[in-house]
Amino acid sequence: MKKTAKRIIWGLFWIAIGAILLLSNHGIIAYRISFARDWPVVFILIGLSDLIESLT
Repeated sequence: MKKTAKRIIWGLFWIAIGAILLLSNHGIIAYRISFARDWPVVFILIGLSDLIESLT
């Protein structure tokens, strides 16, 4: 697998994890976690950063 494709996959993975946890913390989906409310945004930002870096 090319390095670029691997980075895209990891970027999408982190975005998905962050989005699921963020939606859970806001009560949109039924997945309970007891951490502070908005920390999953960090995963989304990591994923977006990886995607942008791999595309440039």
